[in-house]
Parts: sequence; C-alpha cells; structure tokens
Amino acid sequence: MDQKLVNRLKEIVGEQWVTDDPWELCAYARAWSYELHRRPEVIVNPGSTQEVSEIMKLANETITPVNVRAGGTTNTGAALPREGGITLDLCRMDNPIELDEGSQSFSAQGGVTVYRIIKDLAAKGWKIPWKPEFGNAVTLAAWVNFNGMGVGGSVYGRVGDFLLGLEVVTPTGEIVHTGSSHFGKAAKFTRYQGTGPDLTGLFLESLGTMGVITEVYMRMYRIPEAKQQVDFAFPDEETVQEAVRLLVEANISYGICVTDDQMSITNQLPPAPGKWILSMLAEGWQEEVDFRVKKAHELCLQAGGRAFVEGERTAEWGSAASISLPYEPSRRQISCGGFHPIHKTKEIFDHYNAVGEKYGLNRGMGWWVDGNYANNFPIYVYDEETDMDRIFDIIQEVHDGWIEAGYVPDYPGPFPNMTKHIEKSYLELYRTVKRSIDPNNIMHRGMPPDMED
Repeated sequence: MDQKLVNRLKEIVGEQWVTDDPWELCAYARAWSYELHRRPEVIVNPGSTQEVSEIMKLANETITPVNVRAGGTTNTGAALPREGGITLDLCRMDNPIELDEGSQSFSAQGGVTVYRIIKDLAAKGWKIPWKPEFGNAVTLAAWVNFNGMGVGGSVYGRVGDFLLGLEVVTPTGEIVHTGSSHFGKAAKFTRYQGTGPDLTGLFLESLGTMGVITEVYMRMYRIPEAKQQVDFAFPDEETVQEAVRLLVEANISYGICVTDDQMSITNQLPPAPGKWILSMLAEGWQEEVDFRVKKAHELCLQAGGRAFVEGERTAEWGSAASISLPYEPSRRQISCGGFHPIHKTKEIFDHYNAVGEKYGLNRGMGWWVDGNYANNFPIYVYDEETDMDRIFDIIQEVHDGWIEAGYVPDYPGPFPNMTKHIEKSYLELYRTVKRSIDPNNIMHRGMPPDMED
C-alpha cells in the first residue's frame, strides 16, 4: 500500500492505531472460517464515529477497498479481505453502554462485545434475549450485520426483531441515524416511524457491504423470575420433527434446540441417550414456567419421545459457546447452515447425512427454532492439509440438495455463491441500492451483491 495513504490514516486516528507490519497483518488473515488466509494491507483501529467517517472519505478518494472486522468469529468469510486494502478493526469502539430504562432500551458502540452487554445489563436486572450463535466474543455491530440468531429465537426472533435503530457511516463517509433518534428530539425507542421506509433494515444482515455500523440501539428485557429446561430423546427424524411442530404451535417455549447423536461422537462427548436430543427452555414467572414445562412433557411424549431420567447428561444451551474442537491442529469443522420450514427437517437432514456418508466425513447436525422455521447448523470435520480441494465441492453438493428441498441460505456467500438462485429483479434492485450507497464499490468487495450471477 502507498505509504502516503498509510500516513494519512495515522493522521486521522493516531500513529499507534495503524499498522502495516507483516507480522501483525497475519493475525487478521484468518477467522473462524474454512477459507484460507487473506491478508489485509493495513489495519486501522478507529476510536470514534467521526474517525470512521474520515477514513471512509479517504478510502473513497483513493478508491481503496475497506473490510470491517471485530471479533473474527464468523464462519462466512466476511471478516476476511478479498482484495487487500484497509481492514477496520472496531474493537476499540467500546465506550460504556447507555441504558434508558424508561424506554427499556440500551445503546452501545459497535465494538462492544455481547459478553460485556450481558454482564452490564444483568447488573441492573436486565438482559438481551439470548446469546449469539458464535459465542459471546461477538461484537454488537457484527451481530447486527449478520442478523444473528440463537436458541431464544423461538419467542424473541432474530436480532432484527429487537433492534431499535443504528448509527451508520456510509461508504462515502456520511453519518446516518436510523430508527426514532433521527427525528427531532426523539429518543432511541422504536425502529419504525412515519418519516419514510425502514432504513434500519438496509444495514441488517448486510455483512458490512452497505456501511460501517458504529452504534446500535436495542431493546432490553427484565431477567425473568424462573427458567427451566426440558430434555427428551427421540428415535428418529419423524418423531423429533413432530415434537418441534407441536411445541411451536403451542407457543410455550423460550428456546428449542435439537442435535443428533453424531454431534456427540464428532465432538468427543459422552454418548447421546437417543438418536435425536431435544432441549426446550421455558422462562417467565414460576407458575408460567411450571405450566410450560408440564405441557412440553405432554407434547414430547405424544410425539414419541422419552424424557431424560435423573442422571442423564443434559446440555446447557444458549449459544455455540466453544469454537475450540478436540482435534489436531490441521483438522477443522465447517458449518453449512440455512433456514427451512419445520416440516422439511427430515428431508434436509437425510440429504446432509447422505453427503457425509458418501465422503466419509465425521459430522453432526444441530438446529434451533426461530419463530416458525428452523435454523440448521450441521458440521463436517475436514483436514485443512488434505481436504481443501474437495470440501468446497462437498458443501456445494449439500446446498444444491437443500435448494431442491426449499431451504434458503443463512448467508448468501461468498461461498457457496447463491447468486444464480436469486430472483433477477430482486438482485438488480439490491445492486442498484448498493451502487447508490457505495458508488466506488469499496466496501467488502467480493461479497454479495458484488458477485457474478
């Protein structure tokens, strides 16, 4: 990278917050992703929204690619630069969280970790709905950029369902506020208002392509009086699918998570007490929880399940809490997830399992419920030194079968590239919006919609 550009970046944020040292760049060349290393040209750690704005203006002036990164826990490849350039590390933007108990909301800078939010809110008797799927090191801006999900999605939905607004720096450097705070003297208390379309949704699940999220406004909830978990074992896909259908229709669960016995084997855990394990969590007032747990037992038994007996192993669900697997260094796991209607679960599982058996891969299937649909997150284990050529073909084969079953991807790329399956008019509108916001295409090049059909 031109040293003049590096020096100008140092003028914006301070010399200690910019580095192009090759050793330090290596730390940003990987993430929790199956893609091999992609090294940026320079790392910049902004400390304020204004600094981000100045960086983006400079990047536009010089047509320099920009990639935003924080915790690096995503498995989508979005944290990795595809064309070098500037990597913005937002972890320095972690000022104290602001609580507005009157509006039951809080605001925080984009670099604050979800773990810190959980702890700070709990000290005041509040909580966010659930822990993120990639663990508590996830930062708030990244959580929004991926429209995160988790076990508590049965009742609370995804991040977008309790998001109230954003502060965003556009690719050209403008600072924009969405939600109610953009109007007059209004506080940050609602996402929707009568001043125009929902611009918050423009940046939700955009994977960083539409701008830099520098502050997030989100609803918070009182910590419930009681929480309890129900665990059942099921003999096959049909019975566990039926149990989930009954639980969702009854609307009694805080969270539902399902795993197969292969997940225990693959992660070197004690043997599962059934082919499928269903864990349901209920929360609320104690009387309410007692009723929900009793009803869940009735419905799971009706579907053909068996309740865990005292002493059987249970799981503490809330997030994919660990990304450190018990394998030798070159062996990694890859998750190829998506969303599907609950009644399609058996078809989704059968295809994934058949592909795993075909290639002799250790594997495991898990999924949880988000409202009225399932979010599956199956894994395969592969060797990075010997399997890289075939793992991409394997994942493509899985997704091709799932497309036939009527699923949708959880994230649209960069691999596998789902662009050819997107409705043409939808894709063109998406690209038109992207071009208007990012005319020089500097944000996250190589990510959708900047991909070939």
